Amino acid sequence: MSLSVRYHFALILVGINVVGTVVVAAFGFRTSRQTLEQQALLAVGAIAEARQQAVFRLLEGRQERLGASLATLETLCGERGPRGTLALEHECMRDVLIGVHRAERATAVELRYGARRLAARGSWRKPAPSPEAGALASFTADQQTEYTMRARRGRLSVRARFPLGDLVPIFRDRSGLNVNGEALLVNGKGAPLTPLRYQAPAVGERLRAMTSIQRCLAGESGEILTRDYRNAMVISGFRPAPLMGGGCVVANLQYSDALVPINRLGRTFMYAAAAFILLSVALSFVVSHAIAKPIARLAASARAMQEGRFDQPVRGGGPTEVRQLARAFTTMARSIGDLVHREQAARVKAEEASRLKDAFLATLSHELRTPLTAILGWSSMITRGQADATQTAYAVQVIERNARRQARLVDDLLDVSRMVSGQMRLQLSSVSLDAVVDEALEAVRPGAEAKNLELVKRIDAPLCTVRGDADRLQQVVWNLLSNAVRFTPQGGRIEVSLRDVDNEAEIRVTDTGIGLPPDFVPHAFDRFRQADSSMTRAHGGLGLGLSIVRHLVELHGGTVRAESAGERQGSSFTVRLPIHADVRITTRSADSDRPDAPPMALQGTRVLIVDDDPDTRELLRTILEDAGATVATTASAGETRAMIGRQRPDLLIADIGMPNEDGYSLMRSVRALETDITHRVPAIALTAHARAEDVDRALASGFQVHLAKPVEPSRLVSTIATLMHPPA
Repeated sequence: MSLSVRYHFALILVGINVVGTVVVAAFGFRTSRQTLEQQALLAVGAIAEARQQAVFRLLEGRQERLGASLATLETLCGERGPRGTLALEHECMRDVLIGVHRAERATAVELRYGARRLAARGSWRKPAPSPEAGALASFTADQQTEYTMRARRGRLSVRARFPLGDLVPIFRDRSGLNVNGEALLVNGKGAPLTPLRYQAPAVGERLRAMTSIQRCLAGESGEILTRDYRNAMVISGFRPAPLMGGGCVVANLQYSDALVPINRLGRTFMYAAAAFILLSVALSFVVSHAIAKPIARLAASARAMQEGRFDQPVRGGGPTEVRQLARAFTTMARSIGDLVHREQAARVKAEEASRLKDAFLATLSHELRTPLTAILGWSSMITRGQADATQTAYAVQVIERNARRQARLVDDLLDVSRMVSGQMRLQLSSVSLDAVVDEALEAVRPGAEAKNLELVKRIDAPLCTVRGDADRLQQVVWNLLSNAVRFTPQGGRIEVSLRDVDNEAEIRVTDTGIGLPPDFVPHAFDRFRQADSSMTRAHGGLGLGLSIVRHLVELHGGTVRAESAGERQGSSFTVRLPIHADVRITTRSADSDRPDAPPMALQGTRVLIVDDDPDTRELLRTILEDAGATVATTASAGETRAMIGRQRPDLLIADIGMPNEDGYSLMRSVRALETDITHRVPAIALTAHARAEDVDRALASGFQVHLAKPVEPSRLVSTIATLMHPPA
């Protein structure tokens, strides 16, 4: 179940208060308990100390009185002889012993002079060892009922035995030990000398096993929390009793009695905490409502944004941070609204681009299949022998024309690829635009004459030259003229002019063709864009020519624009080039046009051809043998190295894309096998990989020349002739 922010805040505040209260109460309870335990430890230690001192005072008092009785006996009953001997009157000694026996409540009294007993009172049948040195008393043989004390005066000594009951009142006093506490006296073996308050099985063993008694018998004093002989938790204080010949004074305070105050305090804490929690719950709801109200307004604004209403203002209020958030929310709403509008526009544009791509792919399929239909149809008729000599000659012309048409399509696609990747290169030199226009006119003249079109050339600046790429500039003018020829109906007129305008060379191509729709003019130079891309269009093409024109013109630092008064009113295209354009200079590629070679130009030349395609190998063999060369062919890099090892050719022609090992690797291995003694074999890379980086890689691998497929036979022969016999 989803809760509103108000209740979320209330629950959070209540949780914080509850946790805080519990933590504080627990800390206070724990601290109080520790303090109370510490106080109880000190109190129990003081009680044990008090009982020990009380026993010591009792024994010391009796010791003093026994010593005083000897002094009295010596004074009243004794008489010194001539030799210093002491003579005691018997009746006097008996009276003194009776007095001591009665006054001290002794069970037996004995008077000795040296080792000789002078008099005794009471029974001395039980063994009664005298106290050890430093001790005031010693226990009788049974270690349970009596203790013996001794006093000396010279050679005269008195020994008295007393019941342990004299000590019981000291330990029966349980003041400070609460209801269940007790104080007790144990002898040197841990046996109790005073009555135990509680009875328990095997009480003697359990008493001796108490940690406090064991530590006390080891000579330690202290207070600890331990279990007594009943297995009850007690706070035990213990003090050794060396004046009694060993033993301990122990005071036990039951732990539960010591915690009675803290239990009462705990209940007080609990009641106070409950009251505080109830109060904090009420305050939490009040505070959460005050905090959540402006946030609820922000939530309403967010819902408005979710519904697409980005122009609705966000009402602020509450703390400073919330007001700042409201202002930021308003700014964000405007930004999101702008982004949504731009996204919608971008989506429309992307959908249009997708539509254009689909249309282009359909057009590309049509433009590629159309020449293939003629090529495959006529080649099939020739192969089956269904064409006579006239038809065969015509078929060869058709096949050649359609093959060149496909080559132009591929060239346009490669140019677009170079444009997109930014790898279009210019071979710069000083170019006469008059010559460029003438060459373009000659290239389109056959098509114009076939449609009975009038070609008009107007040159107002015959000496106008620019720094540029002659081939690319000719491609620009040829594209514009070929479009004019294609879209101008029979008997129309095409005019090309060249003039100098504001230090810029202007080439203008004007036709009387079908013209351009006004809404298409801004998009005339877009890739894949055609004014008529329907299936019923009257003119072919991929829609790439004008985009290539714009890119080439811009590479030369110029501009191009299209103009048309409307459909069926003709159109004009104007190219402007800066006469002193600041463009990048690069070296001219090795596959530039070369003059045709004379027949049998390769007479006596040994050529080795490596290509994995058998049809290409046979075609190249035929072309070069017709030129007088001796030709050998291989299909792989490994066969090529083996043949070079047996018979070294004068020239190597290698494909690049081959299975297992490409032409680059082959060329590097051939160059590695060459030495100063063996001559360097010239090499030509003949490949369909025709990008600028492909040319650079081929030259870096050791090829002298890069030629792109398909190649004109005459150009191939002339390139080989120039490579084998360079001009002086």
